[in-house]
Amino acid sequence: MEYPYVRVSVVGVGRADLRTDTPLSGEDICDGYGEQPVYIAEDGASVTVTFDDAGPVCTYFAERPADWDERPDGSLLTR
Repeated sequence: MEYPYVRVSVVGVGRADLRTDTPLSGEDICDGYGEQPVYIAEDGASVTVTFDDAGPVCTYFAERPADWDERPDGSLLTR
């Protein structure tokens, strides 16, 4: 499965929604974090990466979520 949508959330700060230039596979996502202390959960429709040190939560989606925040020109919108 390919994941072209990424949501980066930071508790207490906000979130950013963005699209990748090239959709990533589950293997691409797992390989990209290498030896970093993260927990990776894959459920078929998304892959969620949680950092061990209370860092951001990165969720990669196969389909665009209904509550997606993105400007029509594709630029980043944060909330």
